Amino acid sequence: MHSGVLAMDRLGTDRLTELMSFSPYLIATAAAAVTSAVVGGIFYAFSTFVMSGLDRAQPVEAIAAMRGVNAEAQANVPFLVVFVGSAVLALGAGVAAAFRLSQPGAGYVLAGAVLALVAFVVTMAFNVPLNDHLDAVDSSGLSAADATREWRAYLGPWTAWNHVRTAAPLLGSVLMLVGLRGR
Repeated sequence: MHSGVLAMDRLGTDRLTELMSFSPYLIATAAAAVTSAVVGGIFYAFSTFVMSGLDRAQPVEAIAAMRGVNAEAQANVPFLVVFVGSAVLALGAGVAAAFRLSQPGAGYVLAGAVLALVAFVVTMAFNVPLNDHLDAVDSSGLSAADATREWRAYLGPWTAWNHVRTAAPLLGSVLMLVGLRGR
């Protein structure tokens, strides 16, 4: 017969119940962290290979392909649910954390939520206007030099802002999880 103390005995029922309780704050923050990581991962793909792949094409073809990607992103319900849902969840977690700043980990959750929201703000403030400009370009009437100029004017800033959209929610996700661990 084994005469050791079981892990359940060491925890005690009060501690075990505390560990097993799932508050709306915990659920919303965990969901915000996961969806923020997903959003960062989507943008990571663009930062690491999609934009470079498009840049290998002729500028007129790259412009047409990016227009297609942008049109699909605006109409793709699963993407929009994750993208907008992530922002809503981060906003909720951030507001809840702001009211809990005296509690352990709340500062990390608040900072992570703000970073997670950066992806949404940058998208609306920078990437969407760049997409709208690209959409307005009549690529069929452009010379090769003009198409190259338009593509370069789009590619550099769009990709730079996309790096921000990649890093911010990924770091935000980590901070929210650290904050939950600290509670």
